[in-house]
Amino acid sequence: MYSVAFLILCLSFPVIVRSDYNCTTPNTLITFDDLPAISGYAWIPNNYFDLVWSNVAYMFIPYFNLQNGDHTALSTGLYAAYNVDGSPMTISSPATSYAFNINSFVAVAFSRNNLILSVDGKLDGTTIYQQTVILQTNVSSFIVLNWTYIDTISFTTSGGIINPMFSGQENDTNFAMDNLCVDISSFYTPTLYPITTTPWTIVLPSDVRYSPTSLIVVGAVLGGIIIALIIGIYLWFTIRWCRAS
Repeated sequence: MYSVAFLILCLSFPVIVRSDYNCTTPNTLITFDDLPAISGYAWIPNNYFDLVWSNVAYMFIPYFNLQNGDHTALSTGLYAAYNVDGSPMTISSPATSYAFNINSFVAVAFSRNNLILSVDGKLDGTTIYQQTVILQTNVSSFIVLNWTYIDTISFTTSGGIINPMFSGQENDTNFAMDNLCVDISSFYTPTLYPITTTPWTIVLPSDVRYSPTSLIVVGAVLGGIIIALIIGIYLWFTIRWCRAS
């Protein structure tokens, strides 16, 4: 009985713990949560963290929640980046004279399991690193690269098999990315970001799957179950004690 109560209690308060591999000074953790508040999606500005972002947008995850696998990539906050239209995206330094290091990032496929993600690190137009990983829709991948001295990193997706859960979505090769850990200390000016915004006060469209009211109802139901379990355990012990005495 104890184990059942403990299991229900744990399931009532799910916690996802992720590791940000080696993302300490001089590394910078880019979470995309300090970008201007949005209720859908928007382009990442080219000066974000002094980097150049090509074909990279960011999305407000609760708006798309459960419509595809992007919510699985979320490691912090409410936003994640993605490759627009499933096309290749690149992140590069502001000038060829600058280089940076990339340590790691979290990624997940939108709607295709076994999606192939090819990552290339370049310096002066020459590819010096290359890594291929397989992404899923229902579990995020923590990708550790530890690449040093590059000026461009590109992400290209292909292949995969549509997940039946998302069969109603566009048959695309999008992937979502969060918690990008990079060392941009050679050119990054910390005064530019984070932007002062209040993304926690966004008024969501009416078609968002989870409203504050529904969350309150779910919380009340779970709270009632926990209280009932506590009372049941108490009564069980009381009856046993009375019989023993």
